Amino acid sequence: MKFKIVGTILFFYILIPFVSLGQSSETQRVLRGTVSSATDGETLVGATVIEADDKKRIISATITDINGQYVLKIKNPENNIAFSFVGFITQGQKIGDQTVINVKLKEDLQVIEDIVITAEKKVTDGNFEIPQRQVSTAIQTLSSKEFEGIQVTSIDEAMQGRIAGLDIVANSGDLGSGATMRIRGTSSINANTQPLIVVNGIPYEINVDPSFDFAAANQEQYANMLSINPDDIEEITVLKDAASTAVWGSKGANGVLVIKTKKGAQGPTRVQYSYRFTAAKQPKGLNMLNGDDYTMMMKQAYFNPQQDENAANVREFLYDPTFSEYENFNNNTDWVDEVTQIGFKHDHYLNVSGGGERARYRVSTGFLNQTGIVIGQKMDRITSTAYLDYSVSDRIKFISELSFFYTDNDRNWTDNDIYRSILGVAYKKMPNVSVYQQDLNGNNTDVFYNISRSSSLHGSQRDLRNPVAMAKLATNNLKNYRIRPIFRLQYDL
Repeated sequence: MKFKIVGTILFFYILIPFVSLGQSSETQRVLRGTVSSATDGETLVGATVIEADDKKRIISATITDINGQYVLKIKNPENNIAFSFVGFITQGQKIGDQTVINVKLKEDLQVIEDIVITAEKKVTDGNFEIPQRQVSTAIQTLSSKEFEGIQVTSIDEAMQGRIAGLDIVANSGDLGSGATMRIRGTSSINANTQPLIVVNGIPYEINVDPSFDFAAANQEQYANMLSINPDDIEEITVLKDAASTAVWGSKGANGVLVIKTKKGAQGPTRVQYSYRFTAAKQPKGLNMLNGDDYTMMMKQAYFNPQQDENAANVREFLYDPTFSEYENFNNNTDWVDEVTQIGFKHDHYLNVSGGGERARYRVSTGFLNQTGIVIGQKMDRITSTAYLDYSVSDRIKFISELSFFYTDNDRNWTDNDIYRSILGVAYKKMPNVSVYQQDLNGNNTDVFYNISRSSSLHGSQRDLRNPVAMAKLATNNLKNYRIRPIFRLQYDL
């Protein structure tokens, strides 16, 4: 083993002189010249000059200077010299005995043929994505970009006026009242005329009492639509015709709303915060009489049928100082103004998203504080969603979703009669009646005034409650919690 190592070392040192002598004999050969353009004769700065052997291996190389000139030490005169520059045709030749080579490069003119790029739009019917041309059913998709930046509280507000054939009618102006939706009219297989709601491929179940009348639904049932924050929606697809029953059965007979929420995206962590502020005011309605005009009209109403002045002697309209409740019936009260206010909406939304090659995540939280245009209305809403998907391989993927929804809604007292609601009573209430009970000097006390049941007034006025008292004293609070965990294992065949 030692002998072989020594022999190898000796052999190495023996070769070195021969190699050195061979190289030194060729280093004396220098090639120089100028590279210019054959079109205008201008010298080319930075043109590449290379020496290559017969197998096109690069032996040495240089570039031209500011004057288009080059100097290159030649290793072997049997090699080739090649000249190239961007936009020009490469030229090459044998070196031979030449010491000066000047070249003129020709421009490389190439014409690119027309390129046609075609794209095929695909849509989803809640199951598989298929080309749009192959869709034989009535489908319309609404992207979140169409209502991005617009202050909407619920999904039904986002779709209002944007989906053809979808009728959305608000149940009332109360906070969280929701809306009634009808796709192409009213039809029913299972006594339900509301469309089926599908979120990320899973039917969105709404717990409804078995005795609930869908034809005359109240606002609480449809308010469940609020449990999805519009800021978390990516797109909404509406399946309009009866063909949706082929996928969703009888539940899809009234149409299907397929909602796709936003997910994480590959890239660095992104933090986004948005705040929206909205103010709302009750529009001007009917022109109402003041207290003096109303009492004059009522006196005429009592007098006209019998043409009897004594028939108009109703103490509540006589402005008689000796009447024990004179101060409570000599006012000019604008009841509509008393029960309405400017409603404010504060909407905060924060989301964090990101992901790598295998995992993607998105966490969002929204807080909404809203006061109604009628006094006594206030709603707080908290929504939170967390999404995570992890690709174990090209075929196996784990997907987890968790959504939390909470509302605390202070509503006005109502008995499902629009004329007995706060605003409905305000339009009917006598304007000469005081809001608060007044003392003998006409000063308001802290007691709300209601007409005595012993009054001789007609029952339509005598039995009307004080709408301001109804708004401030009656309690009608609704709290709603909803937690929706989803876990999926996806395997692609």
